[in-house]
This record gives sequence, C-alpha cells and structure tokens, in this order.
Amino acid sequence: MSVYNCYDCNKVLCEDCFRKHNDEKKYQSHLMQLISNSYILNCKFILEDNSPYNRRISDMKCLPNGEVVVAVLGQPELMTFSVRGMRRHFIELKESIWKMDVLDKDTVAGFLKNHSMAIVDIQQNHVHYVSDTAEGYRIGSLIYIENQLFVVNTSGIIVIDMSGSVKRRIKLGFTPHDMCYAGDSQRIYCIDSENSELICIDRNGTIVFTYTDPSMTNLKTLTMDNEGDVLVLCGKVEDNSGNGIKVDSNGKSSEVVITNVKTSRDNCICFHRLTNSVVISVYNEVYIYTAKHTVNV
Repeated sequence: MSVYNCYDCNKVLCEDCFRKHNDEKKYQSHLMQLISNSYILNCKFILEDNSPYNRRISDMKCLPNGEVVVAVLGQPELMTFSVRGMRRHFIELKESIWKMDVLDKDTVAGFLKNHSMAIVDIQQNHVHYVSDTAEGYRIGSLIYIENQLFVVNTSGIIVIDMSGSVKRRIKLGFTPHDMCYAGDSQRIYCIDSENSELICIDRNGTIVFTYTDPSMTNLKTLTMDNEGDVLVLCGKVEDNSGNGIKVDSNGKSSEVVITNVKTSRDNCICFHRLTNSVVISVYNEVYIYTAKHTVNV
C-alpha cells in the first residue's frame, strides 16, 4: 500500500486517508509526496521580504560553501540564502541576470539582459562587468569549464572566454534547453525538451549517449548529485506538478526520486552538496528536498 507524507500537516497518510485528505478543499494546496521517495521535502522558503514587487527567480545555484544564490527575474539584484532560507547577502547590479553559473567558492558569472556579463564576488560584494558579450546571440543556459563559459544558443553552444570573446562554436543537431557538467568525466549533460531526451556530449559536442524513458516527458531542468548521477525535473502536461528523476551517469537506467514537485515555466534545480539535498525553485519559492539518510538541516 502506498504511504504519503503531507509536509504542511506533518502527517503520514495511507492511501485511503490520502484520498480523503485531497478531497477536502482546505487541504488541496498541501504538499504531498510518497514517503518511499529518496528525497523528502525538508523545508521551503519564499523570497518576499516586504518588497514592493513580486520577486521571481530567473536562476539559482548552490555555492560550495552551502549558500544558495538567487537571481531575480527582471530586477537588478542577486541574493544569497542559507539552506533554511536565512538571507545572507544582497547585491545590486546594473541589470538583471538571466542565467548564471558558479566560478569558485565565492564567485558567480551571469549574463545580463543588456548582453553584458557580470562576474560577482559574493563575499566581497564586488561586481566586474564585461560589456557587449556575445551580442546578437540568444543567451540560454551556461556552464563554467576551465576559465570558459559554454553558453546555449539556437544553433548549439558558443564558447566564450572571461573577457567576453567568442572562442569557438559547437554545432549540435538540437537546441539544449539546459546543461550541467561532470568534471571527472568531462561530459556535458543536456536536455532536449523538444524530443524529451537527456543527451550526453563531450566538450567538442560529440554525442556520448542519448537517454529516453516513458516517465521522462516535459523535461525542464537538470543538475548533478554527489554520486555524479543526473537529476532531471520533469513536468506533467495536465497540471503544474512533476517528478524528480535520477538518471545513471552512463545513461543505463533511471528512477523517480521525488514525486509531486510543484512546477512552473521557469523552474530551477541545483544540488546542495553539503547537506545532500535537491533545491528546486518555482516562481518566488524555494523547496529543499533532503536525502532520507541525511540528518535534518
């Protein structure tokens, strides 16, 4: 018999109780998931802080020191939080960041709406701007690899050095929706949303493998866990929910590790390595799913 956990009630429910729980209108917004999931919702927090506008997350990353870095859609600001939602830093920018990646333990690089790049030292509260970077390209997801940025555009990937110069172009037979990088194997994992595929390539764009699974539809975003496996967030077509699916790093198998995740058009996902947790954003909210064997953070 399936057993469910209600985060909002802090109750464990059998299948019959789960149905009754869902039938009552006042409980329909409660966060429910199967207790058998590998990652269980541990906490959530919201970005609102007496703000005159509704903050919405455009990108989110976890720093090696454990802080969660959040870029705010349409607003020239960057914030960091603890994994429990305590705000640590607030950094004002010239423009809003669209996408970003971590450079080192204190620094992120992000592309701005005005086609410039911001290199932000979180601890020093210092921002270095690189003007007119990749102007004319549609900037999508990016990953940092050995002092270069691999950036998604409509024809594949462009490789940019930290001065903003385009070094080379990698043409692909698909447009990556999102990417993550495995340093040990030097592989790039990409989502092809159009065909619901996880595609692994090397740094020259050669396809290593393509993985599909009937449970993997409407692929939204991805990250890597502490074991080097890929975590893919997939949405359901019929409603604003989805599942977190772990795919073996060699594309041999997959399993659902988180059920009933809230989804939106612009979800972000990252892995909090210090607490072995999956961090997922939806609109202006952040959800922390922690592995069962990990003590509550």
